[in-house]
Amino acid sequence: MSNGEFIMMYFLVVCCLLGLSSAAQINFKPYNETAMSMFLTSDTDHDACFERTELDHVFVVYDTDGSGTVSRHEYTVHITATNPELHDFAHVLYDDYDLDGDHHLEKHDYDAYFAKLDADSDGCVTPDEFVNYWTVIFVANEHLHGHGGGHGK
Repeated sequence: MSNGEFIMMYFLVVCCLLGLSSAAQINFKPYNETAMSMFLTSDTDHDACFERTELDHVFVVYDTDGSGTVSRHEYTVHITATNPELHDFAHVLYDDYDLDGDHHLEKHDYDAYFAKLDADSDGCVTPDEFVNYWTVIFVANEHLHGHGGGHGK
């Protein structure tokens, strides 16, 4: 599977799980189940360990001009092209990934972002680490994706 196919599959899985439609708001609840589905899709070798190299596969598709960096524009256009409902949330995520705030995602941003995911710094983001991290992101940004439906965090 190519990187582009992987990313499209990733977002299709997430969007199907979220029940995205033309509604103005998105519901990520139950957060833990959405995050676990994201983990399972991101862990491409299915070893229950999301590794730094797997993170590269997630971001390479956003570099549409092949420059080696991902601008906010490239990222947001790519995400919202098939899922306009994700526009506001895409900006929040970009800010979360762009740890130095320079508006360009590069290798050092991916390294720093991976370090945030890898709570125990062992080089392996476990399902628990991944789910805990994403649950916090979903809760903190609940105003962008609605309040109804689903149970649990």
